Amino acid sequence: MKIKFVDLAAQNLEIAERVGFELDLIHSNTSYVGGHQVESFEREFADFLGVKRVIGVANGTDAIRIALLALGVGPGDEVVTVPMTFIATAASIVQTGARPRFVDIDPATGNMSIPALRSFLESLSRNERRAVRAIVPVHLYGLPAPMVELKEIAAEFKLKLVEDACQAHGARVRTADGMAMAGTLGDAGCFSFYPGKNLGAWGDGGAVATNDDEVARRVSLLSNHGRLSHYAHELCGYNSRLDSIQAAVLRAKLEKLAEWNERRRVIASAYRELLAPMDVHPILPPDGIESCFHLFVVRSPRRDAIRNALLQNDIECGIHYPVPLHLQPALAYLGYRPGDFPASEALADTTLSLPMHPHLNGMEILRTVETVASALLPANEQVSAQRSNASQLDTASPDA
Repeated sequence: MKIKFVDLAAQNLEIAERVGFELDLIHSNTSYVGGHQVESFEREFADFLGVKRVIGVANGTDAIRIALLALGVGPGDEVVTVPMTFIATAASIVQTGARPRFVDIDPATGNMSIPALRSFLESLSRNERRAVRAIVPVHLYGLPAPMVELKEIAAEFKLKLVEDACQAHGARVRTADGMAMAGTLGDAGCFSFYPGKNLGAWGDGGAVATNDDEVARRVSLLSNHGRLSHYAHELCGYNSRLDSIQAAVLRAKLEKLAEWNERRRVIASAYRELLAPMDVHPILPPDGIESCFHLFVVRSPRRDAIRNALLQNDIECGIHYPVPLHLQPALAYLGYRPGDFPASEALADTTLSLPMHPHLNGMEILRTVETVASALLPANEQVSAQRSNASQLDTASPDA
């Protein structure tokens, strides 16, 4: 039997009745764009995050682009981010007319390196520093970036802070005031609801979260043609709206999100324990950070051998991401070269994402781990995990 990397069909079974009811209402009311479903989801997701406002948009890329535009970023500006992420992070910056500037990552987490960021900002001349308007940290793999330190640097250098939380629905960061949700600590937090996310729609979708009323107002305008009323427009905005069907699906899944995230943490803990004797190194949250484990990522110098073994045994896996952004053809005009960001390049060469979703069962976890072992160790030295542990995992499954 194939072990799925993501199991959306199992998710859909859990929400089928609720979504079916909501879809019947949408169709009977023929209310497909905006309206009750979108407004309710925005309010419910804001409550979940503990933030004042959430504004739905068409996708996660638009969320970052529109958030930056709402904060005044535009042509001639520069925005600092990392090269170890999906291209949408940098593409969103480019689409505002600004120029991405990269800093390297912390190899232990894959997230923005605080020393690298500070070194970059302090190396700039006064004129160069004026061009830098914002920082976009990425909460990679569902593991939040060091937001407390990033907020301090943003304040020190008078920069806007926009969180790419597209993989971090429900992840948390410890602050002086307690645990706070990823996506709520900057000037704006940006989410993607692509189907494979922890909170995923049945198509594309995204949202911007903020505690700033003026940012919320401008995001609302920019995402809906700059509209004040049906035929009155304050500015030339975009057509980037979350539709009612996606909002209905997201509302149903939001009710399950905390439970599903906790199951992901149980699975991550099992992976960590079972993989401990092997030459693989999971990327795990440091103290004060609570990952939502959008992905479970391991590092190994024998990454390709492990990947081949998994695929040959019908176990889906992935590489996130094989080519850092500074080496992508689309961004060659920025002038970066191989070796410019060694930690990002090393991560790209050694990481592998194992199956991770809330409906993964204990025997699937065990089979995955044993296949990893088979790629690393001779047959007579293979590590065999205790199947009792796998059975205990099954009892913790949401649909056990």
